[in-house]
Amino acid sequence: RNTETITAGSSRSPDKPDLNEYYLVNFSLLLATPGCPTQSWHADGGHTSIATHLPCHVFNVFVPLVDVPLAMGPTEVRPGTQYHTRNLAPMMLAARCKKTLRKSAVAELGMGDALVFDYRILHRGRANLSDEVVVGDDDAARADGEVDLCEEGGGVRRGDKDRDAKGRHRPVLVLTFARRWFVDVCNFPKNSIFASDETII
Repeated sequence: RNTETITAGSSRSPDKPDLNEYYLVNFSLLLATPGCPTQSWHADGGHTSIATHLPCHVFNVFVPLVDVPLAMGPTEVRPGTQYHTRNLAPMMLAARCKKTLRKSAVAELGMGDALVFDYRILHRGRANLSDEVVVGDDDAARADGEVDLCEEGGGVRRGDKDRDAKGRHRPVLVLTFARRWFVDVCNFPKNSIFASDETII
């Protein structure tokens, strides 16, 4: 059982655990192989109330084990959408009409950096194109090769000399923290895929 916690203070009684402190729900490895496509936009979890927006009760920490340039498909997020996913379709439409919907952001992280985000925010892993492109600065990309642009700008260089480039995996450590009163039965059910035949009903 995971016991790591994040606390705001040390005044609580050890006999009465603070249900609002965060504990480590899950620790796993996310691996994107060369050639894998861009994910669909999604949130990892829902809201605990559909009537009003409440503070974050679960959040993810992504820590890449290698540098993740654009070509390797970093995580892309839609800032502010942790509010919209409470009632996604009408709230996204309202944000578009009011022109308050913010552009997506692509997090190009270095090895050991951390991306921390609300469980309810829209995000996706971009395609790992490291088997067919290499990252270059904008000047180099314009100078020799066809330029592919991500939605938020920046370039990757695609050319004949890059076709044989060896693909690179994108390994990311995922740490999920939640308030002690919350149990995520959707993403982390009690049944294990490694359970023996005798325990499967």
